[in-house]
Amino acid sequence: MSCGLVLAVTVPWGPQVRAAEPDNSPPSFFDAVASVSPGISREIDILLDHVRTSDVRLSQLSVRLQVPLLSWFQVALEVPALFRESGVDGTRAGAGDIVLGAQAMVWTQRDWPVEIDAGLELTLPTGSDSLLAGSTAMRPFVAAGVKVGPLDVIGNMSYQWLVAGPVARSGLFQSSLAVAYPLRWVAPFVELTIVKPMSGFEDPRPQVTMIPGIEIFLPWSLSLSAGVQVPVGPARPFDQRVLAFFKWPF
Repeated sequence: MSCGLVLAVTVPWGPQVRAAEPDNSPPSFFDAVASVSPGISREIDILLDHVRTSDVRLSQLSVRLQVPLLSWFQVALEVPALFRESGVDGTRAGAGDIVLGAQAMVWTQRDWPVEIDAGLELTLPTGSDSLLAGSTAMRPFVAAGVKVGPLDVIGNMSYQWLVAGPVARSGLFQSSLAVAYPLRWVAPFVELTIVKPMSGFEDPRPQVTMIPGIEIFLPWSLSLSAGVQVPVGPARPFDQRVLAFFKWPF
């Protein structure tokens, strides 16, 4: 599970991040819960991923530190905890798989609000396979964003190689498209995601899901994004998934 989920103010309420920016500044985009937003920033994030199937409930609570090393390049460290509830073996809790990440701005246009980033995530097997963790994986990705009138549009493409763990020697291709309508205090959004198992999975059908959600802009540059992911195709990897993303720039 990887996920993978998210503004300066001059008054106590009503962030001004959407105000006019200097001409040489890249655009800022809303924070979705399943799609990676382009942009280089220093922040601490808290992420919640709760999945419910017919017989298992699995929750992942993660803390992520994201630090720019250059104006166009940042690194990230994500440390998760897992909670698994099953009717067969009860409730279990433990560490999840640590994720190391790097993201670079590869193209932006001063005269047009668009940005394209490329990145790489490395998952380390620090969790237990009894919690559906313990995997080694690599995921290169591309994240692009553009402002179209009053809308923010974000698109992602990625491929994840699962090198070792419960589903070793397998691959997942994922693409997503997220659209938001940012207002003064909130940004309602919707995301469409498609996950295609390429190898190593019993069900090779594409998994298509929709996520209606909302980002709330809070005082002191904080923001909270939340959404509910539901399958809309014949392949149903879960019954319901709740995603949340709390962001604290510093």
